[in-house]
Amino acid sequence: MSRKQLIIVLAVLAVLGAAGTAVILSDRAAWTSADSRSAEKVVPGLRISDVAEIGLAGSSAELRLLKGKDGWSVRERADFAADTDRVGDFLVKLAEIKVVQRESLPETQRGRMQLLEPQSKDKEEAGTRLELKDARGGVLAQLLLGKKVLKSTTQSAPSRSGPEATGRYVTSRSDPGTLLVVSDPLSQAEPSAEQWIRKELIRVDRSRSISAIGSDGRRRWTVVRNSESVDWRFADSAAKPDLQKATDLASALYWINAADVVPDPAKVDTGLSRPVVIKASTFDGLTYTLRIGNKAGDNYYLGLAVAGEPPRVRSAGKGEKAEDKAKKDKEFEEERQKIVDKLAREKQLERWTYLVARSSLDPLLRDRAQLMPEKKAAKKG
Repeated sequence: MSRKQLIIVLAVLAVLGAAGTAVILSDRAAWTSADSRSAEKVVPGLRISDVAEIGLAGSSAELRLLKGKDGWSVRERADFAADTDRVGDFLVKLAEIKVVQRESLPETQRGRMQLLEPQSKDKEEAGTRLELKDARGGVLAQLLLGKKVLKSTTQSAPSRSGPEATGRYVTSRSDPGTLLVVSDPLSQAEPSAEQWIRKELIRVDRSRSISAIGSDGRRRWTVVRNSESVDWRFADSAAKPDLQKATDLASALYWINAADVVPDPAKVDTGLSRPVVIKASTFDGLTYTLRIGNKAGDNYYLGLAVAGEPPRVRSAGKGEKAEDKAKKDKEFEEERQKIVDKLAREKQLERWTYLVARSSLDPLLRDRAQLMPEKKAAKKG
C-alpha cells in the first residue's frame, strides 16, 4: 500500500469513528432527554402561596375550597372552615408530584383509563377534574385525574385490603392527547365536601355541672361536682349516678367532632325546633349549650352555643410568697389567654348546623333512671 492510499484509509476510519461517536452521543442525549421529561413535575413551577382556590369535580359532586383572610373554607358547606392540614398536605403533594411515564393517548382509550370528562354519561369511565386558581381567578393548573395505578403482586392469595395504589393516570388540559403516569395516587383528590371540613368543634374541658332538658321542656337530670377531684352527684338529691356513666357524660363533651356540616338546614327536618338541650358549665367560667335534634343515619343534627368569660384575677394562696405570686400570676394569665382564644374560635361555630356521630352523643341522651347504678340481683337463698 502506497503512502497516499494509507492516508486515505486513515481519513475514512477517522470519519467513520467520528460518525459513530456522534450516533452514540445522539442516542445518549435522546435517552437523557426522555428521562428528563419523565422526571418533570406534573405541575411545574407551582407556588403554593399563589393558590387561592382548589376545584374538584367528579361525576356526581363538585367541590370548591377557597382561601380567605381567615384561612381555607368549603363553599359547598356554607363556607365552613376546611381542614387546614389536609389542604396543606394536598398542595405540597401537587407541587412535588412527578411524572414517571408519558405516552400518547388515543381517544378510544380514554374510557379505559377513566379519563372521560366528569359530565360524561358513562360515570364509570369519568375522571375527576382538578383546577387550581390564584386570587385573581387566573388558572394555575388544570388536570384530569383518571384511574389509579395498582401495584402488581405475586401473592397467591388475595390481600384483604386489595392491591396498593402507587400512582395515577393523568392528562393536562394543555396537552389532553398525552397520557401521564404520576408517582402518587392522589387519593385526597375527592370532591366529597364532608372529607374536607375541619372536624373539631368544641372541647368542654373541666366540666363543673351538666344538665339535660328533654324536647318537652322538662329537666331530665343535673349532675354537679365541687371540684375535679370528687365524684359527680345529682344536684337535687343525695343520690349519686353510676360513676362510669357520669364519667361518660363529661367524656362525651370533652371533644365534639363534626361528621358533616349541613349546607342548608331549612331544607331538612333537623328537629332543632324542639331539641334535647344539654348544658354544661366549666370551672373556667364558660357555659356550653348543645341542641340535639333528629337522627340522620348514624348521626344527630346538632346546634351549639358558647358563653361566659374566664376569671380575670387569680386568687392567691394562703401564705404565698412574692416570687411565687409573680410566677403563678404569669402562668394564670397565659392560661387565661388560651381560654379566651378558644372561646372566640368556638363562638364562631354558632352559625352552622352540624351532623355529629350518634355514638358520641348517646351518653348525653340517657334519662335519669339510665344514669343510676344498676341494682345487683338478690342472691337466692
